[in-house]
Amino acid sequence: MKIDDFLISIIDGSIFISLLFSIHLLCSYHPYHRIFPLIMGNISFLFLAIYINLFILKPNSSLSLILRESTSNSIISILYFYPFLFIFITFVIVKLFFRKRPEDPLLKLLD
Repeated sequence: MKIDDFLISIIDGSIFISLLFSIHLLCSYHPYHRIFPLIMGNISFLFLAIYINLFILKPNSSLSLILRESTSNSIISILYFYPFLFIFITFVIVKLFFRKRPEDPLLKLLD
């Protein structure tokens, strides 16, 4: 694995996270939320990541191809981490299952 592949995967992930953050900002809008600075920062970060990916790392690709590849590579990377996430969730559930519950004084009043 070359350093370019590593940089491409990091930038692909940052493009995907930036797109998800944009969707989150637009879906969670309410009147008292100052959304403009967040959207401007997110858009500038997105354009910077696309610029680095498009003009420095892959100069022969088009913009739509860069966005499609970065999104698909990010989704594939998330799917690679799912087994670790499932193992962690399994350990948390098992730990909660075997935990001893504290005695509740209100339950004693029912007797």
